[in-house]
Amino acid sequence: MYQLRDSLWSKFKSTGSMNDHCEYRKCRNECTKETKMANAQYFNENLNHNISNPRNFWKIISNIQAPPSHSQPAALKVNNQTVQHPLDVANAFNNYFVGCATTLIAKLGNDTQSERPHAGQDPPTVQRPRNPEKFSFRPVPVSAITKLLRNQKMKYQSGPDQIPAMLLKISAPAIAKPVATLINESLATGYIPILWKTARVVPIHKSGDNTLVSNYRPISLLPVMSKILEKCVYTQLRDYYQYQNYLTPDQSGFRPNHSTTTALLNVCNDIQVGMEQGNLTGAIFLDFAKAFDTVDHGILLQKLKNSGIGDSTLTWFQSYVSDRSQFVSISDSTSLPLPVTCGVPQGSILGPLLFTIFINDLPNVCKASTVHMYADDTVIYTSKPNLPQLEAVLQEQFTGVEKWIANNKLFLNTDKTVTMLFGTAPKLHKLQTPHLGVGTKSNSTLTTVTSLKYLGMWLDPNLSFSPHIEKLSSKLYPKLGALYRNKSCLSPAVRKQIVQQMLMPAIEYGDVVYAAAPQTHLQKLTTM
Repeated sequence: MYQLRDSLWSKFKSTGSMNDHCEYRKCRNECTKETKMANAQYFNENLNHNISNPRNFWKIISNIQAPPSHSQPAALKVNNQTVQHPLDVANAFNNYFVGCATTLIAKLGNDTQSERPHAGQDPPTVQRPRNPEKFSFRPVPVSAITKLLRNQKMKYQSGPDQIPAMLLKISAPAIAKPVATLINESLATGYIPILWKTARVVPIHKSGDNTLVSNYRPISLLPVMSKILEKCVYTQLRDYYQYQNYLTPDQSGFRPNHSTTTALLNVCNDIQVGMEQGNLTGAIFLDFAKAFDTVDHGILLQKLKNSGIGDSTLTWFQSYVSDRSQFVSISDSTSLPLPVTCGVPQGSILGPLLFTIFINDLPNVCKASTVHMYADDTVIYTSKPNLPQLEAVLQEQFTGVEKWIANNKLFLNTDKTVTMLFGTAPKLHKLQTPHLGVGTKSNSTLTTVTSLKYLGMWLDPNLSFSPHIEKLSSKLYPKLGALYRNKSCLSPAVRKQIVQQMLMPAIEYGDVVYAAAPQTHLQKLTTM
């Protein structure tokens, strides 16, 4: 039929006859119809076949919306020069990824020693366990190792050792006992093999110019065996801290029965209570620079010791954070390995828990305000009847936080750390200058904003959630349009699946928080 269409077009071009043109158009329309039907059949068959496999399902949907893009570039701009050889590109990436943290640490050299803890000195606000019982490792049974090996996900990429998760999974019955011996030997001796502390890093393009290293995110791939070891340690360490009730209730990150939604509920509820009491609420939203990547290992080990980790067990954690390295893979080329001397390991199992321990005592310096954290996303807030009282308390609290940050060798991005003033519309309208004057140790003043995206939700001074609903609507309408334009390729069942998995999660995220918004705002979502 397609050859007939082309021949009819050639015939019309040579004769110019309208009858020939009508014949061509009729055949062309039939071809278009057949193409749409073939596309619809292809996508429907594939989508229906993978409707219970979210990974493959969304891969097909992505191909409908846009062709796949390659995340690794053929060239990079480095120091105003273009590098193209894969090895040079890989080295450029690795130098940048490792250098981000070391550059920040180098800036500390200009700070006064009085603001830094001396070697061996405990950081301030040391928190100790309620029960003096020391933590030590228990031997891991073979049955637990067998379960961990069998639960490996096939999709996991292999680390530097090139041992795939699939191999460990299918050979679990045969290797569980020797693996258990290796892991228990590591826990007993406090030693971790060097290879298990080496990461293979894959750069993933975020957005913007794909020739700039700053527009890439490093994805660290560790050996699967190291993750088996870490899971064993994580389970024991988590259980210990839960038994000790050691973790602050002001942390919602990386904890069971906690989420960004629980963090949003806590913060927004406190602000709403302040409004109902006729108060103003002032909040400082902290922006840490590379918080996970700049954790000081000495301070981390001291905090682990203070939390009840015994000396012999602490030796294992010292081995865990020391002698780590990473290299970048581009095509078939790998960069030179570089040492990683700070931070919790990216892509690790223990990293998030260790960071939680590191930042656990931050709320202790804010006695006159409330602190809530989700990982490193931290907000400090308090409610007062008038602006002068509010500013005085927030200034005192922020000064204490700056000292804590300096003593713990973290880095605050004061350009992105902002304040926000909350209250009822009449209360805010009475203020001549509705902003908070909170100063930094460098004599600058934090910027006061009137809208802010916090944990995926846009906040406004009255908690009307109007900016959030507006931005959510603007995000969803184009997706609905794309779904409508491709409706001929999708069956009703597939369209329903897309709506349920692509659109509804965005609407349902935080809905318990913004459900109290005025109906005039919510109507934009209910009529969508």
